[in-house]
This record gives sequence, structure tokens and C-alpha cells, in this order.
Amino acid sequence: MIARVLMMSLQLAAGLTLSGRLAAGQHRSPLAQISMFDEPSKAFEMPSPITRSGAARAARTAKTGSVVVTDGSGSFLQSRSMFQQLHDFGDFGKIVASSASIPEAKKMLMTRTARYSGLLDVLEFHEGASPTFDGVAAWLALNADEETLPADIEAACKAGVTRAFVLCSTPLSDFDAMDAKLAASGLEYTLMRTGALVADEAAVGLGLKLDDFEGVTCEDVPMGDVFRFVTESLTLPEAAKRSFSLCPSTGTAPALKQMRLAGYDRRDEVRALLLDALPDGEAEAAAKLSPEAAAEQEQLVLRSEAEIAAEREEELKILLARARQRGEETQARLQHEEAERLAHRKEQEKYYKAPTSDAGDDDAPAKMPPAGESTRDSSPPADAA
Repeated sequence: MIARVLMMSLQLAAGLTLSGRLAAGQHRSPLAQISMFDEPSKAFEMPSPITRSGAARAARTAKTGSVVVTDGSGSFLQSRSMFQQLHDFGDFGKIVASSASIPEAKKMLMTRTARYSGLLDVLEFHEGASPTFDGVAAWLALNADEETLPADIEAACKAGVTRAFVLCSTPLSDFDAMDAKLAASGLEYTLMRTGALVADEAAVGLGLKLDDFEGVTCEDVPMGDVFRFVTESLTLPEAAKRSFSLCPSTGTAPALKQMRLAGYDRRDEVRALLLDALPDGEAEAAAKLSPEAAAEQEQLVLRSEAEIAAEREEELKILLARARQRGEETQARLQHEEAERLAHRKEQEKYYKAPTSDAGDDDAPAKMPPAGESTRDSSPPADAA
């Protein structure tokens, strides 16, 4: 017992000696102890976990703008992606959706994408016959109603709105009066007209051009291009106090493509469109034509449009005739199948018809012949006779 206690004491002393050597640095190999000069010992310090100023980062990402959005169509169904564009690419920390019904507006705008992207954190709703401009600096009127637009402009001026963007998808009946009304209001306004807005994702980013507000026929334009243009133009000074139309164009598509390849973003593209800094291949080709050739080209375009309309009408007639013939064939086939089905059923009735009362019951005992009458089976065989 005493020997075991002595052994444990020696082991404990050896462990303390070894730990002391390790702490003194005597555990290093001879090669590790060789040095060219004496290095001063430095205490190990953890690096600071703060890599940048949180306040500076918040200042860079803070959105201080505010905008109220109205839709003259009475519903945000077709324009709900506009709110997502304003949140993703705009500088707006407050977005107000003003409509006649808050439940209807929430049904259109409170989507899964809006919830996950953070749009619902800055989105507010207002219900009323006229929009509210309290506490906002900008106003975006989508599908503007020409009848209520003058009153809304006056209300926006009284509320202190400084920026107004009016988007029309149809021509105005009195453009001069509306433009004069906006110019006299003192607002930093933009009056823009487009063609019919379509949800064509494949055509987004192909090409756009600016033209006069009146006298120009705009074709269908992708909704994504228009809404992104509006988002960037709201904060661009080049778009202030102007009236124009935004139409699709294949002439500016090569220049826009080269800008994207060079690293420019969509904001630079919108600024270039507003400054008319993009070369238009179609306009340059038309400018090189002589007056006679231009007139002939215009006649060809008009004639081709008339021919296209006639071809579409003829194609529609052919499609209607084919549909009518297909309907008649289908009706005849159904009648033939019904006649065959009835004939088959009538044929099967002979085999599966229930027995009548005259036939009697099959389970009843057979009737015996009258007395004195013999049957063929009861007569004696011929040999026995």
C-alpha cells in the first residue's frame, strides 16, 4: 500500500515538471530554438470583430424617399409588379398604395415575393375616392384617368408633393391642356405615354426609344421595361419637366446590348435614352433615303399593313370555317356512336331479357302426361315386341 502511494507521488511530480518545461518553451526541438536574432515576445491579441462602421453601412443602405402610387384602372392587378420594382431598385422607404378598397389592394400586393423581399415592411395602404398625398414627396399615377387628373394635380401641389410621374397607356384627348396644367403646377413632372402593356418576359430588354407624346403609334411594350424605366426616371433630373412617349424599337437594341456588355447598368441606359444618346439604326437608315424613296417606303409600309390586315381577316375566316367543319364532324361522329350504342343495346336485350309470365317458372316441376298416353321413352323396344 505504501509503495503504491509513493509511485503515485512520483508520477504526479513528473507531470508537474513536464508541464513547467512546456510552459517555459523547453519542449521545442533544437531546430526550432535556433534564431538569427532575438525576437521580442508579443502577447497574442484577438482581432477586433468590428470590420466596418454599422452606422455607415446603415447610411449607405437607408432609403429615405416616399411615393404614393395610384392606378386609374381601379385595380393593381396589372401593375402590382411596379411596387416590387420601386422597392428593389428605387430609393423609397415608404410606398403608399392608394385605391378605393384596401382589401382588394392587399389581395393584389401582399404576395409571397413581397413578404420575402421586404416590400411589406415599407408598404402602406390608403382607401378613398381620391388619393392621399400626406407625408410623401413623389406621386406615381399609373393608367392615369384624364377626368380626375387635374383635381389630383391640385391636391398634390397643396400637400407639398415635389415629384410627379404620370403614365398613360392611351392617348389623351387634350394633351396641350394637360401638359400646361402640369407645367403651371410647379411640380417636377414627367408625362409619358406607352402602348399597351403586356407581360412578355421574352421581349424585356430588347430595345426602347423616346418620341413625341402625340402623333406616334406605339406598339405593345413589355411591362417590365416600362416599370423599370419609370423607377429610374423618378429620381433622374433628366426626366423632369418633360412629355414624351416610350415605344419599343429594334434600332436601339444593338446600342443597349453593347452598354450591358461594357458594364453599364439599367440606370445608365435610362439616362442615355432620356438624353437621346443612343444611335438608332432604323432612324439613320430612314434619314439616308431620298424624299421619293421615303415616300415610297411609307406607301409600302401602309400597303403592307393593309395586306397584313386583309391576310389576318382571311386567316380568321379560314379558322372559323375549320372550326365549324370540325364541330359538324364531331356532332356527326357523336350521333353515329350513339346510334351504334343503341343498336348494340337492342341486340343484347335478346340474350339478357328477363323471362315473361307465359314462359313459367323454370324451377316448377315438369307436367306429367295424361293417363293412357305413352311417351316415346316409355314404349317398349322393337326387339322386345
